[in-house]
Amino acid sequence: MFEKFALDLWGAQHPGSKSTLYGRNGQGQKGVDVVVRSGDRLIGLQCKAVGKLDQITIEAEVDRAKKFTPSISDLVVVTTAPHDAKLVSYAETLTRQHKQSNLFSVSYHGWDDLLRILEDHQWVAHKYFPEFFSTTDKGTAPLPPALRLPLDRELNIMLSDEELALFCSEASWELKNNPSAVVAVDHVEEQSAIAMVAEIEALGVLDAEARKARSGLREYLARLSPKIRRAEVAARLLLTDELLRSPWLIGGCWPETAVVMRRLMPQVIAGAISHPDRLPLKIGIPAHPKLVGYIDIDVEDRPAFEEQCKTYNPLYFIGGVHDLGPALGLKYALPAGIAAIVGYSAAHGVPVEELQRDNTSNIYFWGLYAA
Repeated sequence: MFEKFALDLWGAQHPGSKSTLYGRNGQGQKGVDVVVRSGDRLIGLQCKAVGKLDQITIEAEVDRAKKFTPSISDLVVVTTAPHDAKLVSYAETLTRQHKQSNLFSVSYHGWDDLLRILEDHQWVAHKYFPEFFSTTDKGTAPLPPALRLPLDRELNIMLSDEELALFCSEASWELKNNPSAVVAVDHVEEQSAIAMVAEIEALGVLDAEARKARSGLREYLARLSPKIRRAEVAARLLLTDELLRSPWLIGGCWPETAVVMRRLMPQVIAGAISHPDRLPLKIGIPAHPKLVGYIDIDVEDRPAFEEQCKTYNPLYFIGGVHDLGPALGLKYALPAGIAAIVGYSAAHGVPVEELQRDNTSNIYFWGLYAA
């Protein structure tokens, strides 16, 4: 249990990171119980649920961690033992020594330190210490990690295919059964900018340079954050709208849903990017002429498209999304259609729920046109 607590706490400290338990109790773990990959850093946590910890034990775990593969950048010793200034100092000494040998840093966090960190991550507190919160508090607790979708700078989802499929399954169930649940897209650039603003404001009285830096970050967030919020709406649509899903994703189909999710995030946040070597198409619905999605058929899919749409002419073509067939429709039309829906909703002030009520979200019956 303590290892899982540490995993969630350090994962919360590093938005967009990937945290995993390393091995199981009783297995040789080479000084590392939890691995947190955050950007270029590989952080190893050594978890000690003990009442007292000494320098000899830490030294032994540090020696074991040197054998860990791949090499870690930081070793963090976390424990239920109290804060110990001597052990903190010892860890700092090891870090200085390791720096000369290009080895990992070492830090020590006793239970007092962990509680201070916990104050900034309430969902972890609610998860592991629910007895300290009232029913009302629980209702307003931040999101559990199962509904958080981490994106890197290139808008790639930072989960393996298996993890993303599991996320889609769990999030779909939660969203359908808990009306207050939402998907939260943790984009590393947005999280970093928010943290930088907080650091600047923590300085207190700001000079002109600090205010200028804060202003620049706020302007950046003003451009980026609305796109991230639209991505959250898009993810929810994909996971919950059965009318939208049903032509392609009957039942669960979570691995296939995960593939669509990977294509969906960049389309919503960065928009459609045309490539000269791809075949451009448009999809849309006559009831909403300004609701248009854009598709670029990859070179390797061109033969399959031409087989499906034999009447295609780049100068004039009118067909339907259903003409693409199941595979191409799932790969191209579904993410493009969802991106178009949330973009249209945001630009024209039309609630997504309204578009769902009038069956606009049934992308399978949209038109398909030459771009």
